[in-house]
Amino acid sequence: MDFRYLTVELNKENWRNYIRSDNPVAAALLSKMGYNSSEKIEVKKAFFRMLLRLELDKARESLIAGFFDTYLKLNEKEEKLFLEEVRSMSSKEGEKIMEIMTSYERKGIEKGIEKGIEKGIEKGIEKGIEKGVMKVAKRMLLKNMPMEEIVDITGLPMEEIERLKEEL
Repeated sequence: MDFRYLTVELNKENWRNYIRSDNPVAAALLSKMGYNSSEKIEVKKAFFRMLLRLELDKARESLIAGFFDTYLKLNEKEEKLFLEEVRSMSSKEGEKIMEIMTSYERKGIEKGIEKGIEKGIEKGIEKGIEKGVMKVAKRMLLKNMPMEEIVDITGLPMEEIERLKEEL
C-alpha cells in the first residue's frame, strides 16, 4: 500500500491568508500559523474579528477561543496593549470582542479565585497552628518546664525552643 496525502505545516502558513475565511477551524488555527512575535497582538485582534463575523453560538465560540488562547499566549505587557487596542475600536466591535473575551476569561478567573482562596485558607490555617504552638511553647517555658518535654509536646526542634527562651 502506498499512502499519498498532503501535509499542511501551519507554522509555515501566513496567518493573513486565512483571516477572511468563514471557517471556524481556520480561526482557531490562526494561533498556530506563521507570525512573528511583533504580530501576536494583531493576530489576536484578527481572530476575534473572525469570531464576530462567524456569529457562532456561545459553546462553539468558547471552544474556539479556548483553543486559540492555549496556543497564542500574550505576556502581561502585550495583553495590556491588546486591551487598549480593543477599547479604541469602534464601540460596537470593541464591546462585542470584550463580551466574547470576558465569557471565557471569566471562567478562568473564577477558577483562579477558587484555587487562591483554597491556598490562602490552607496557609492561614498553617500559620495559625504555628503561632499557637509557639505560644504554648512560650507558656511552657515561662512555667520552667524542661526543654526536652517542651520539644516532645510541641514537636518544635530544640533550636527553636532555645531561640524562644532567649526572647523571653
